Amino acid sequence: MTDSDALDYYLVLTGPASRALTSRGGTRPWCIEWVYLFDAKQLLAQLRARGVKTGVASSVRSEQWAAAEIFPKSTNPLLVVEPAQAALLGLFAPA
Repeated sequence: MTDSDALDYYLVLTGPASRALTSRGGTRPWCIEWVYLFDAKQLLAQLRARGVKTGVASSVRSEQWAAAEIFPKSTNPLLVVEPAQAALLGLFAPA
């Protein structure tokens, strides 16, 4: 994370959770299971209010992730994923 005023949003594409074991020597397919859109300034303000350090591994709460979700569920009013767009994102779902 950054505190730059130039940043408006974070678009986060996530795939299957990795196992706790090492991935060395293995392969991980490029998959999209969830898409999130965070308002960068709002998220930064929320983290600072909780006293969370910002940087590479900032602690975003599960409620914040749920509120930012735009695919497969649309809970974030900032961006609505249209059915055709959802179908295209579905092409990246794990087999």
